[in-house]
Amino acid sequence: MPTRFAHFWIKIAGAALLAMLACPLIILIGVSLNPGVEQLFPPSGLSLRWYFNLANRDGFVAATRLTLLLALWSALASVVIATLAGIAIVRYRFPGRDLVLTLLLSPLIVPQVVVGMAFLITLSAMGIFSSVLTLAILHVVITLPFATRVVVAALSGASIRLEEAARSLGATPAKAFLLVTLPLVRSGVIAAAVFAFVVSFENFTASQFLVWDRTTLPVELYTYVQTENDPTAAAISSLIVLSAIAFVVAFNGFISRHMFGSGSRK
Repeated sequence: MPTRFAHFWIKIAGAALLAMLACPLIILIGVSLNPGVEQLFPPSGLSLRWYFNLANRDGFVAATRLTLLLALWSALASVVIATLAGIAIVRYRFPGRDLVLTLLLSPLIVPQVVVGMAFLITLSAMGIFSSVLTLAILHVVITLPFATRVVVAALSGASIRLEEAARSLGATPAKAFLLVTLPLVRSGVIAAAVFAFVVSFENFTASQFLVWDRTTLPVELYTYVQTENDPTAAAISSLIVLSAIAFVVAFNGFISRHMFGSGSRK
């Protein structure tokens, strides 16, 4: 009886926590559906007016394109660099190995406002103006630690003996890694890419130092709410939340089919 009673209250606490987490999202979506110019909850009616208004604002459209481009390229670059660095760190012993890993993870402990300011000062001293390339480099620096932690952990859990067996049968080192080790750490590589994409997509603190006439979506959204007070910001925020939920559901389905499903067939 005491155990059942404790389980009951644990479920109540869990449900209350989920409700607290979902409540701001519900309010945000409700505000975005308000037909008037006021940010009201509950809404006085239901309208998609402010969602259609997003298409009329070139700033949001251009910022979304730039943000997606940066997120995709920084995720790809971070995963490639993290994989190459992870192979060296996990498979080999060399002087300064721990120092290399510390340097790769150092952006995690440095405040992003410091990273952004450092980039701005350095580029200004070199006479380099803000551009997509400099912003992309900044995003790679920010996302690389997240990708490195996941990829290094995945490589540490993968046995090298299978790769050595493939090499003993005539496969080259690169072919043995691509055909044997990479499928073993595939879930870790995919997770690293997802982490890097999300971190790049939502980054505001460091990105604000390097934007120019073209801005990222978080910076554009911050600028908008400083001057406007209509539900347009709530509409685009709702789209981001709903897109994130859809992405997580699709990603979980992909992992279930390609990871666990393949294992069950075997």
